[in-house]
Amino acid sequence: MSDEVKQRKIEHVNIALGQDVSAPQRANWQDIQFVHQALPEVDIDDIDTSVTFLGHTLRYPIFVSSLTGGHPDVTTINRNLARAAEQYGLALGVGSQRAAIVNPDVASSYAITRETAPNAFLIANIGAPQLIQQAGHEPFTLEQVQRAIDMIGANALAVHMNSLQEAAQPEGDRRALGEAAALKLLASRVGVPVVAKETGAGVCREQAMLLRSCGVDAIDVGGAGGSSMAAMEAARSETRGDEQMLNIGTLYRDWGIATPIAVVEARTARLPLISTGGVRNGLDVARALALGATVVGIGFPFLKAASESYEKVCELLEGIVAQMKVAMQLSGAANIAQLQSADVVVTGATREWLMLRGFEDNLKEMAQRRWRHVYRSVL
Repeated sequence: MSDEVKQRKIEHVNIALGQDVSAPQRANWQDIQFVHQALPEVDIDDIDTSVTFLGHTLRYPIFVSSLTGGHPDVTTINRNLARAAEQYGLALGVGSQRAAIVNPDVASSYAITRETAPNAFLIANIGAPQLIQQAGHEPFTLEQVQRAIDMIGANALAVHMNSLQEAAQPEGDRRALGEAAALKLLASRVGVPVVAKETGAGVCREQAMLLRSCGVDAIDVGGAGGSSMAAMEAARSETRGDEQMLNIGTLYRDWGIATPIAVVEARTARLPLISTGGVRNGLDVARALALGATVVGIGFPFLKAASESYEKVCELLEGIVAQMKVAMQLSGAANIAQLQSADVVVTGATREWLMLRGFEDNLKEMAQRRWRHVYRSVL
């Protein structure tokens, strides 16, 4: 089992870097449009980008999404990401730590993050399917979960929900009955905040409320539109000649709730939100925050940059921040709280979905937030 998980980790990274495994989505960030402020009365250089997440202040509302670990070859990637998280005051998540729980020899590929970033907000990572009995293994114990937290001196724990990936994975854990109860028990016993994290299929309103009832402290909506774990597993199945699993992964490549929609749906739980999935620039970051995200997760772009050098990570991040500040100025937002109150108009397939799901009032409120404030002040 330990060698199998270790090998899978490096395969995932190689496929993500070498192939197009994105999920095509009709509802995307282009559907979210800011209402331009012609006289914004905001200086770009004075914009405050800091945000508080789970009791910790971040310089920027950016989460380097849970990416990798579990193989010696990815240690440099995690080191580069951790250096950036420390330098720029970001939140950083590691990939699933299952590999190190079953094989302590690879723990250093995760531990390098805390060694490199002593002050950064780090998020540990285990899988919801591993919290229950599976055909091939026993559920993780609280002691094993604590080992993952201690491994990186984590400030929080992400429990990733990846039923789609497991269903498309040749060696996947396909049992799901009992995950909610296991998550609730874990959230009541573990000593750090728990983040419920989807891995590319999104979180709807009803599931967000279920997660709230389980006692989680935040939700990472992990919506469709970025890397598709089904497509990634299809690529692995193809190399193994597993036609059945190849077909499943290919068929479900675009399954899920697009990230902008998932943010609006998950807002109903009134928990801090991470918006991950298909964010590729600073304008997307601003759009996610305006929809209701607390921080915004970015995965593949950081993985690609970190595979090259630390300098590439810094270049990417500084570009994203510069782009985000332009969106903030043009929407009249001098800080993140004001950006989250900026007027946005939702169009296209995103609007169509939300209308059908009964979010008409939310759409009107988002389009007229600033207008109503200005109108009242003028009167």
